[in-house]
Amino acid sequence: MHITFSGTLLRFVNFQKTLQLDAATVRDALSTIAGRFPQVGPVIYDAQGQVRQVHQLFLNGRQLAAAELDQPLVHSDRLDLLTAIAGG
Repeated sequence: MHITFSGTLLRFVNFQKTLQLDAATVRDALSTIAGRFPQVGPVIYDAQGQVRQVHQLFLNGRQLAAAELDQPLVHSDRLDLLTAIAGG
């Protein structure tokens, strides 16, 4: 599967905008990324191990709810991890 990161997350994944990896579920994909890039784990996950609400996950263009992280993946899937930014 392909996973794409938003600009704010790039510094935590060595500025790799897109990664190719094998994962059975969305949750597994996020865990693999956190294992490969330990500095991104605390940015993606809160203290309870849940994906922070500031991040939005899109699987093949469809936004996922927190309850859908165990959705199975296939090799051709694309997961986009976007982070909301606020400022003035």
